Amino acid sequence: MLPELSIERVFRRELDDLPLPPQSSWVPTRRTVRRPLSLTAIVIAATVVLVLGAISFVREAGDAAATGRRVATTPLLNAPRPTCLRGGCNIYRSDSFGYGISIPVDWRVQDSSRVGRTDPGLLDRVEFTARTPEEWQQLVGVRLDLIAPWDLVVEVHERSGFAAMDWARSDGCGRSPCRVVGETTLSQSPAYVASWAVTPSLEMHAYYVERGERMLVLRYVIGPGSEGPHGETEQTLEQIVGSIALD
Repeated sequence: MLPELSIERVFRRELDDLPLPPQSSWVPTRRTVRRPLSLTAIVIAATVVLVLGAISFVREAGDAAATGRRVATTPLLNAPRPTCLRGGCNIYRSDSFGYGISIPVDWRVQDSSRVGRTDPGLLDRVEFTARTPEEWQQLVGVRLDLIAPWDLVVEVHERSGFAAMDWARSDGCGRSPCRVVGETTLSQSPAYVASWAVTPSLEMHAYYVERGERMLVLRYVIGPGSEGPHGETEQTLEQIVGSIALD
C-alpha cells in the first residue's frame, strides 16, 4: 500500500523539481564599497592645519619680539620693520620730532648734543654708532664739527622756507662736486639725496626730508676703506636710513 502524500509533501516535491538559475545570478557577490571619509580623518586633518598655523604664528610673533626691542617705550604709529644685516635690532623713538628708526642690536645712541650747537636752527641731533664710548671720544672729542665715519646722524632743523635741494647745496654739495644727486622716498615721504667728497678718502651721504616747517636730515660718512672698525658697511647704513618711520 502506497504511503499517503500530504499536501505539504506535494508542494515540497514540486519545489524541489523546479529548475534553478545559475548561482551567480541570484547569490550576491562581495563588492568593495567606497566609504566616505570618516569623521575621525576630517578631525585629524583639521587639527594638523590648526597646529601648523599656530606654529607659523608663534614663529612670526617670536621674530617680532626678537627684533622689537626698543630704546624708547612709546608705541610707533608707523613702526619700522627692521632689516638688519646681523641679528636683531633696537628701535629708537623720537616723540618730540615724530620719527622712529631701527639700529643693529650692537649699535648704541651716542650723546652728541654739544655738537653743532652754534647753529641756531638746529632743533635736535642724534648720533648712532657701533663704537664704544672710548673709541668715539678719541675720534671725535677734539673735533666738534666732525661726523665720525661709519656713524649715522639724524638732525632736525628749522626749514626757514628752504627746499631740500637748497639744504643740500648749503650743506656742502654746492661747494664740492656732487657725486650723487637725486630723489628717493623714505617712509613714503619724498627725500632729496646728495653725496660729496669731504676729503680724498671720506665721502658724505645725506638725505633731506621736508616736514612742514622743519627739515629732517640723515647723514653719514664712509671711508677710508670699504667697512668700519666693527664691520659696518655702506649697506648697513643704507638699511638704517631705509628703516626710518615718520609719523
